[in-house]
Amino acid sequence: MHKIMGIINCTPDSFFDGGRHCEPKNAFEHGLKLLNDGADILDIGGESTRPGYEPISEEEELSRVIPVIEMLAKEQSRKNFQISIDTTKANVALRAVKAGANIINDISAMEHDPEMLKTITDTKADAVLQHVLKYAGGTSSVKEVKNYLLKRAALLEGKIKNIFIDPGIGFGKTQEENLALIANIDELCQTKFPVLLGVSRKSYIAKIKGLENSNRLIPSIISGMVAVQKGVKVLRVHDVLETREALEMLSLFSQHSQAFC
Repeated sequence: MHKIMGIINCTPDSFFDGGRHCEPKNAFEHGLKLLNDGADILDIGGESTRPGYEPISEEEELSRVIPVIEMLAKEQSRKNFQISIDTTKANVALRAVKAGANIINDISAMEHDPEMLKTITDTKADAVLQHVLKYAGGTSSVKEVKNYLLKRAALLEGKIKNIFIDPGIGFGKTQEENLALIANIDELCQTKFPVLLGVSRKSYIAKIKGLENSNRLIPSIISGMVAVQKGVKVLRVHDVLETREALEMLSLFSQHSQAFC
């Protein structure tokens, strides 16, 4: 079963939809729309991680995300979905889980805040650990990304139920590294940890010849479907409805292929 993680950026400066959902009410309503479109997980972020982003204080981040999580958590009794907090700050993660979040999505793989490991193990929340070059060091070859993520995931193994690994497309990678990671994502999928992938609307698409002026929707969907066929379990996306429809078609063809083989 493949899952869709819908993105809610409660920020004024995120690369794709910054500013649209700054107000908690707008973010909450967007979350309801994503659920109706087919999201299984809502990923709430209060600090942009786009290239060149400006860090914000813990207090500012909390003020952006906690009201949204609290409102969405009340919907969990009526709808079957999970809430993820996208943060590198341990106290933000802790407060988010207390407010109703079920998943801690840390792009730094617990490197940014030394308390994050304890927060995840104490709360027993599921975790997403991502490769970001400035934290991981070295290069972003498929082998190095895989080895780094396995090392970070091992710190949580046996302490929480679900650990997802994310190669971090766009986070310090060259264009060739981004494309190689997507094309060879099956190498990560062969590990014991399910892979979560975020390729939605990212700038690597605009660097591809012929796609310079693309709105990046169709290339994002195609990238996601290729990744799913290679074993990716969760897609983190802006466009939930289109992704859900693509997954339905992919599943249909797979069923018919098996039926006639």
